[in-house]
Amino acid sequence: SGARQNTAKEMKEALCFHVNQKQLPLTFKLLNSRLSDNAAKSGQKLSIANGLCLTGGDLSLDFKALLRENFDAEIFKGDTDAINSWVNKKTEGKIPKILESLGPNSICVLLNAIYFKGTWEEMFKPGDTRDDAFFTARDKKLTVRMMSRKGRIKLLSGKGFQAASLPYKGGGLSMVILLPDAVDGLQELEKQLTADNLKLWLRELDRSPSPETILSLPKFKLETEYDVVPSCRALGIKDAFDSRGNADFSGMGWKKGALWISQIKHKAFVEVNEEGTEAAAATAVVMQTTAARKPTTFRADHPFFFLIRDNMTGTILFLGRVTDPSALKKGASK
Repeated sequence: SGARQNTAKEMKEALCFHVNQKQLPLTFKLLNSRLSDNAAKSGQKLSIANGLCLTGGDLSLDFKALLRENFDAEIFKGDTDAINSWVNKKTEGKIPKILESLGPNSICVLLNAIYFKGTWEEMFKPGDTRDDAFFTARDKKLTVRMMSRKGRIKLLSGKGFQAASLPYKGGGLSMVILLPDAVDGLQELEKQLTADNLKLWLRELDRSPSPETILSLPKFKLETEYDVVPSCRALGIKDAFDSRGNADFSGMGWKKGALWISQIKHKAFVEVNEEGTEAAAATAVVMQTTAARKPTTFRADHPFFFLIRDNMTGTILFLGRVTDPSALKKGASK
């Protein structure tokens, strides 16, 4: 919203924004409101927080007003301690620190935090959780805590993979598991994981039947950290990181070339257990036994993708991969 000219053009193209720059803040305001309302109606906890920390200068009144009105942003002055304290509070202690340091010429830090805590529509019974095998490769396995339950869940069989939708209470949000058929098939599935394919798969999954299924899913906790600048550059955002005068953030109250982006840090935390999911960075299931048919099996005992989405808007809140659920692993998810 504060970028102009080619800087804004590069950002819009890389981030696939389909509305013009003036419409974008209101679009995010409406989306964030719908996401929060949908979660509240389903009895789940979802908080989306935005902030601006002024660390060495000030921005225009118009830009600060835009942040307040459209992103409900908190604006405050401070340093890394103040920033980390804000993130820690907004993620309920799951991400205690986001920045290690700031450069001497730092002017401001834009902040975004999302926190989700969801309870499964049908919980796993802790007594049914047992040590079991998880194959990290065809010839390598480890022991994990595998949860198990039987019930009706939506399933989809795709080319080289299966998908399962696990709803949270209220049906407004769900976790989707994308499980390759092959133990070592995660990389091949990732190649297929385009925006268009994902949209198609989720639409087909929503229309799929809900057979009686024996579901096995490992408990896992992931904590990850990323420097997002290289990814942004690879997507075509160049000028925003140019300290030699090409960055144009004149919409923030400074002349072209005076402001540029020096860091983009992203951290995520996701924990999945018998009760549900806690994450910082959703169709009802009826349990019943069927004597006439043998239950389908969905067994996530090798690397898989997962996503947490808002079913009403289709918004993906979290997306990651699980490669080793046996312990807290950095870099296992993103």
